[in-house]
Amino acid sequence: MKVKTLPDLPHTISYVIRKRQQLDSLAELPKDKQPTPEIIWDGSPEDLDEWIDKVFDRKNKDTVTEIDLSKVEE
Repeated sequence: MKVKTLPDLPHTISYVIRKRQQLDSLAELPKDKQPTPEIIWDGSPEDLDEWIDKVFDRKNKDTVTEIDLSKVEE
């Protein structure tokens, strides 16, 4: 059997590879923005999406939205 793409692998092997890719991607986030192990291992994809949406909320009031260029030093 020649394997050319990830879907060509048996389900258990391809699952482990995809899960490892997901963990590596999530590990690049700052510690305070990483999902909990419960969400990663026991949660559904919807739980993970909800976590990411909550952590990266674009309506966060701590974000600078306007800068007055006349007050910036040259």
